Amino acid sequence: MTAPLYEHLRKYASQNRISFAMPGHKNGRGLKRDLVSLDVTELAATENLYHGGEYVREANRLLAKLYGSDESFILTGGSTAAIQAMISGAVKRGGTLLAAADCHQSVINACTLLGINIRFIPKEIDCDFSVPLGTDTIEGFITPDTDAVIITSPNYYGICSNIKRIALDCHEKGIPLLVDEAHGAHFIGSGFPVTAVQYADAVCHSAHKTLNAMNGAAYLHLCGKYIDRERAKKAITMFQSTSPSYVIAATADTARAELEKGDMWKSTRELCESFRRAAANIGVSVLPNDDVTRIVLNFSGFQITGYEVESILSQSGIDIEMADMFNIVLIVTPANTKDEMRSLWWTILNIAENVPKRENTIGITAPPVCTETLNPSDAFWSEGEEIALNRSEGRIAKGTVTPYPPGVPVIVTGERIRREQIEYLEEIEAAGGEINGLNDGKIEIVK
Repeated sequence: MTAPLYEHLRKYASQNRISFAMPGHKNGRGLKRDLVSLDVTELAATENLYHGGEYVREANRLLAKLYGSDESFILTGGSTAAIQAMISGAVKRGGTLLAAADCHQSVINACTLLGINIRFIPKEIDCDFSVPLGTDTIEGFITPDTDAVIITSPNYYGICSNIKRIALDCHEKGIPLLVDEAHGAHFIGSGFPVTAVQYADAVCHSAHKTLNAMNGAAYLHLCGKYIDRERAKKAITMFQSTSPSYVIAATADTARAELEKGDMWKSTRELCESFRRAAANIGVSVLPNDDVTRIVLNFSGFQITGYEVESILSQSGIDIEMADMFNIVLIVTPANTKDEMRSLWWTILNIAENVPKRENTIGITAPPVCTETLNPSDAFWSEGEEIALNRSEGRIAKGTVTPYPPGVPVIVTGERIRREQIEYLEEIEAAGGEINGLNDGKIEIVK
């Protein structure tokens, strides 16, 4: 019998690689050892995750208590399912969602499925690191047809938005604020930003990104009066499998329980702070973001791309979360060890000592954001055709084109394609970046 995927993953696991990527349990180190026996279905003895009995309700109650929500739910479809449920509870078909331009592609996909218009809040770019900054205010962007706002905070680079202020702006207009806090499930206790659950109407967490939970484990938190909670809860069952993984759900529950024990992140934060100082001392720029455990190293001062740094690290047995043109992004959790941080350090030091410096540092900025009102659903259901990306200027995109990671769309379904977007994608592809939504250099457009 041949099982190529299984065999490939077994080979990967046998290498005992160092992981500074998700999931937070770091290749199983942080997980319980009895998980296989927990792979059950909805039985009288096990309860139903969507129509919880005593134990499911208690797990969700403890989750809500920890984060401070009115209601919380364990999900097994990742933050994607949570985002779909949040938008369902906040915007009716034909309504308009206002989204920060660095929203995840799942936001676009949800609007496409639900028949919702979407408008974008432009993002400022940090010119030194070429990464999107947080959103400080949405003043001037909320229009009479806006039904809800969604903000990603923190973003992939560990930068947070001013959620408290944005929530006030939304509530003054009587509309809900949704926050994609997928990368901030660990924002509990001192040393981290305050979780968006304290201010927003709906928040999602990808427990698997930074906690000891399996891929797909997520939390949805509902608060306040501005979101239709009943519709959001119905959407949970619509967008997830009717056979949810109890293994994934169990790890979401144990990950929450671990957070309740106390500050399990203290030594991790200290390791990260020490690493940041050391990296800065060898000429590698370190992004001063809001989450100290999300380490972003910038190599624009060296004659090397972030993709090339990622390749060198991979050859050394070290996996990182992502790379872009000049940065690499590391996710450090309590499942990482001091020895792993030391191995990372020596590899980074070797790169800094052996790669020539640039005479002049250079940067790359994201393309201008589309500000027109879109209806991605109309484009998605239209007849399409594929053409070469370099010939698509002025045409309407039938799908979303997204460098992945970080999963932030460059071309959105229903958007008229611009030359700067094409050039941006070509530059990323030439440098070795991975792009979803292209097929052998072709893009699907409305015929």
